[in-house]
Amino acid sequence: MKPVVTEVALEYRDTFTFAKLDVNTQRQKTREYNIRGTPTYIVFRDGEIAGAFVGAMSSTKLVERILGILGIEETE
Repeated sequence: MKPVVTEVALEYRDTFTFAKLDVNTQRQKTREYNIRGTPTYIVFRDGEIAGAFVGAMSSTKLVERILGILGIEETE
């Protein structure tokens, strides 16, 4: 998923930001966010969790999921 996330992060850098959490070293945050599988995506809006989802997917699907949670319509 790293290439997909990198691609999406660059293309949408003015819309949202990606942050990575190392579940092997950040056990407290892993428990706090109830991360049970990887990759897990947690979408924050105004500092609060707006939604979350798990699983590998294409860049198109990843963007659709994130924008859907944020309530943003994509414009070409």
